Amino acid sequence: MNLYKRFVLALLMVCFTGMAAFALTATGTKPSGVTDAEWQDLLDELNKEIEKIDDKPENLIRSFADASVFASHGATQRAYGEYKRFAFTIGAMAGMRLPGSPFSLMNTSEIGDTLEKDGDIKAGINIQMINAQFGLNTSSFLLEGLYLGVRFGYFSLNAIDDLTFKTLHIGLVGNYQIIKGRKPSGALYWRGLTVGTGFLFQKTTLDYNYTLDTITEGIVALEPKLDFAMAVTTFTIPLEINTSVQLLWVLNLSLGAGVDIAFGKNDVSIGMDSKAYNVNIPSNTGSITISGGGAMSPTILNPKLMFNLGFKFGAVVIDVPITYYISKTAGISAGITLGIVY
Repeated sequence: MNLYKRFVLALLMVCFTGMAAFALTATGTKPSGVTDAEWQDLLDELNKEIEKIDDKPENLIRSFADASVFASHGATQRAYGEYKRFAFTIGAMAGMRLPGSPFSLMNTSEIGDTLEKDGDIKAGINIQMINAQFGLNTSSFLLEGLYLGVRFGYFSLNAIDDLTFKTLHIGLVGNYQIIKGRKPSGALYWRGLTVGTGFLFQKTTLDYNYTLDTITEGIVALEPKLDFAMAVTTFTIPLEINTSVQLLWVLNLSLGAGVDIAFGKNDVSIGMDSKAYNVNIPSNTGSITISGGGAMSPTILNPKLMFNLGFKFGAVVIDVPITYYISKTAGISAGITLGIVY
């Protein structure tokens, strides 16, 4: 969760540096004892800082929606097909839309340069902390080689360090083995070739408040409070093909490719509500407000390459799923999965 907080805070700090925000104009109520000219000078100075920033950062809003899609594969069982009866896994997953390559992981200067140039940025993050999936081999009663699963995830964090965060995930998944596995030797086991799909619903709400240092211009002082609020709902239909191999009885490697078809909406509000006061008479207060945001849908088609590195100790599995989403700006998801495959 600290990763989520640092990511959002980095965006806010850059966007609001010098009182900048995702809005074109600051408005407010003047404290008593401050002249109209002094107040207008303050507004003019503030608006100079924000005039290049888009009041509806569509790239940012869509990127957070994309990150929700990328993070919707927690507790995946894609690397352990061909189990005999059932599989149960729990896991966490983080998804990120990055402004450049995955090797330039979100530094503040890169965010600042892009915002200064474009007033917007393709960057977003979503973290699914707790997911569980139960999978069942239906070969004995429904269809040979068909594996069906149900997935559920929920996490809530209320008002810790000014961060409120809640996620809900519900999913139905299915995999069909089109080529059966083979075991050339005792130390080598190929699990065959599997195709998969499903329907994944995910909802994330976040509200983060951050207080900046007081800023003084002449006899007017500001106490800025920044707020980032987000409500993202995504529906994802994955289409995947996957294969895996078990080496030396313990090591498990998996490769796959596919596309995530995504729908939904991300509704974001980014704002500042600052108390303004006369430094000579602190009880004489006013306010300055800046607001921005908007709603955007996720990218519809998200082609991807998948890789899993895992270990299997009897029926117990430990797995690290990694997915790279192919586009002009990189997308990536990574997580950790623990479970029983029997």
